[in-house]
Amino acid sequence: MRKTKRALAATAGAFVLLGLLPLQSAAADTAPPAKLWTFCINDWSGSLFDPAEKPVAVPGGEDAGSGCWLNFRSSDDGKTWAGADLELTLAAESVAASGYTPQQLARMLLVRTNYSATEAGEDWTARHWTVTPEGALTLTIPNCTNNCTGVFLQVSGAPRERGAVLKGLLKATGPAYDPAPLPLSFDYFGRAGTQPVTFGTPGTFVPVTPSRLLDTRNGTGAPVGKVGGGRSANVRIAGRAGAPAQGVTAVVLNVTATNPTMDSHVIAYPHGSARPTASNLNFTAGQTISNQVTVPVGADGTVDLYNNAGSADLIADISGYYVAGDGGQRYTSVSPKRLLDTRSPWITPSTPARPFGPVGGGRTISLDVSKTHPDAKAVTLNVTATNPTMDSHVIAYPHGSARPTASNLNFTAGQTIPNQVTVPVGADGTVDLYNNAGTVDLIADISGYYSATGSRFVPTGPTRVLDTRQAGGKRLGEHEELYFQPNSWKFGLPPFGVTGVTMNVTATGGTSDSHLSVFPEPSCYHFPGMWPEYSNLNFTAGQTIPNAVTSAVPILNSCGGNTWGDSVGIYNHSGTVDVIADVSGYFTQD
Repeated sequence: MRKTKRALAATAGAFVLLGLLPLQSAAADTAPPAKLWTFCINDWSGSLFDPAEKPVAVPGGEDAGSGCWLNFRSSDDGKTWAGADLELTLAAESVAASGYTPQQLARMLLVRTNYSATEAGEDWTARHWTVTPEGALTLTIPNCTNNCTGVFLQVSGAPRERGAVLKGLLKATGPAYDPAPLPLSFDYFGRAGTQPVTFGTPGTFVPVTPSRLLDTRNGTGAPVGKVGGGRSANVRIAGRAGAPAQGVTAVVLNVTATNPTMDSHVIAYPHGSARPTASNLNFTAGQTISNQVTVPVGADGTVDLYNNAGSADLIADISGYYVAGDGGQRYTSVSPKRLLDTRSPWITPSTPARPFGPVGGGRTISLDVSKTHPDAKAVTLNVTATNPTMDSHVIAYPHGSARPTASNLNFTAGQTIPNQVTVPVGADGTVDLYNNAGTVDLIADISGYYSATGSRFVPTGPTRVLDTRQAGGKRLGEHEELYFQPNSWKFGLPPFGVTGVTMNVTATGGTSDSHLSVFPEPSCYHFPGMWPEYSNLNFTAGQTIPNAVTSAVPILNSCGGNTWGDSVGIYNHSGTVDVIADVSGYFTQD
């Protein structure tokens, strides 16, 4: 586990503030220039200098926690920031010359400020840029009235392969400061070898009652017949199952492979785009298995499902789609929590008609989501079947609606298997889980929900962010945890403003039967050794199996002088195993 005294890690890139003049009183024209106290990366002692003679280097680039304190209350003049308003503007000409649009640059450059001397993460605020009609970028830092002695100015930006100078002005207004604008410039250094920055269109989610869009066994959505090795099934999304004919940016599908003749895998991707190497669904000959997939929709309104080898019947059921803007629901990530476990009377809500215990064939158990999330319109659950007495399947759907034919989870007798499910919530706040045959214990863990408030989604397509098989990687051992930051410029994703990610997590080469649990990096209340009670992915020795995971990306938390957060953790229960994670999109703050 990484521990740092402050969330201020050195980075390869930097922004250099050139010509940052001291703030002066309007009545102090003859006073000596004020000196500036700074507290920067790799200089914990701080330094006092005249900014008219020396530029202030503010680290930026990869790490969203890099930056400098700029303290305008020096030992020489005793001035404070109290009552001052700041306005920072980047000129349209230099923005245009940077090689990015103003909208892109506004998302690439993060400015955070903190008026108190606390650890980063406790009392700091991200400042949002406004793009002017002329193409300039502006942001405001409102006045501080609570014993303000300085401001933490953090400028973090995406690496790029060439440098750029972003010229601007810093204007301070207040009772003790000259309102004349102060010139400054950011000398933007890039870094070679990074992935292109992903700037998708943020959108919101429209849940639908699960509906079948593709079934190659009977000709639904495609000709009858298995999909051969090296071939793809094209699935139309736009204009079906309630989705509009235009404007769908991504879709949530439950993809099932059945009757495969060989071990193989399926890759889901937007039609018209290059096929990625990251798989969404792995299976063995004769197996029936499902996995939830969030995939961008091609410009023609379709997605492709590619089968690598042999032949297999493919099934795709829609549970919702994303549209640009605010026409749908926003997402709120939560720390995974167990809402249902029919093996335990302490977790499963008992009613006179439904005590805890296995769910029988043709029977349904209802999960009341309103008790914990009364405003939820849809929920993301990890549903696990265990101890089944027969081959069967589970269907998740909103209570009060007709039960659909689309299944979410397929299993064989004796198997333990999970699948992520995104399902609308019924009008009474409940979700139904139906078991088709035999008896089975069902477990449901919530990882987030959709409502009128929260974050919007940016689809990216599969991007590999973790592979322990690669050089320098290490297999995950028994009762071990590994941590990684999926939202990073090196993967083409912004390291700031991200509240959650959708991933496909794969376990391969396990030495024993085990399970993986995915969770936000421990906070002050969750440290290593506190093993999660839930699982995201169950596997047997030697098996290769994926599962969709939607995980919160935590903010920084200061705990007794140590900083925790900003990463996602994966825990392995038994044996050793290789782990792969592919991000398909992220949730972002406005």
